[in-house]
Amino acid sequence: MSPRAFVLMVLLAPLAAWSQPRGVDFYKRGQYEKAIDKLQQEADDPSSSSKEQALARAYLAASMHALGMKDEARAQLEELARRHPEQRVDTRRFPPDFVALADLAREDVEAERLRAEAEARAAEQQRSTVVAEPSRPDEARHEDEHQAIRSGPDTSFRLRPEVFGYVDMLGQGARGFGVGVNLGYGGLDSSARLLPGPAGRWGMGLELGYLLGRGLIQPRIALRGTLVTGVGAGGGGTVGVRVTPLSRLTFLVDVGVEKLAVSAPERFRSVLLTASAGAGVPLL
Repeated sequence: MSPRAFVLMVLLAPLAAWSQPRGVDFYKRGQYEKAIDKLQQEADDPSSSSKEQALARAYLAASMHALGMKDEARAQLEELARRHPEQRVDTRRFPPDFVALADLAREDVEAERLRAEAEARAAEQQRSTVVAEPSRPDEARHEDEHQAIRSGPDTSFRLRPEVFGYVDMLGQGARGFGVGVNLGYGGLDSSARLLPGPAGRWGMGLELGYLLGRGLIQPRIALRGTLVTGVGAGGGGTVGVRVTPLSRLTFLVDVGVEKLAVSAPERFRSVLLTASAGAGVPLL
């Protein structure tokens, strides 16, 4: 060896030693306890580069693994995967069982990261929904709930007392007031009515009908049977509407045509064309 080459080797040897962390030297010599003390400092040294810190943490985990500190080694490997995801454990430098432990730790950290991202996306979607649908006054929410109830399937029983006024639109236009009770289930709708009349001629009627729709306004069609004391009995059909602006109040309007078998045709008409309007208060 030439004198110049020998001098150059002597000068560069200290630089090569300084370029490698001292903790790594302890690991390579099998001095694992000393390596742990030194590498813990080097792994968290803010003056070191990210690559130097990652290398120190990898050797720190390897030193713990060599001393049988499996849990501590795995914790350092997980920290390595979090802080330096680009750093891989070199299969040429470390034993296979340590490399396998490092792979498991990296998989756990990756699963942890994916869960955190999924939770963040879900939270962001929830915040976007709240912004897109701002809260409204209580009155508007209550109206929506009431409308949903009215518009939804009606599978409950109804019991509703009713009062109404009526007029016979033919002849002399007899008129008066009546009372009744309505019983229904879903779209089915039935009622019984009592109509006080002049000269003791009271009317009693039964109806069986059907309500169309589930909203605020419900058209109604029905068959009607009527008995008028001292006059006769018969029946016909009616059309009408039920309007429920409030949950505890229903308005009703009907027009009906009936044919009666009268006891004295010379005194009483056999055809009735009646209109009625009233209101009811649901009990059920």
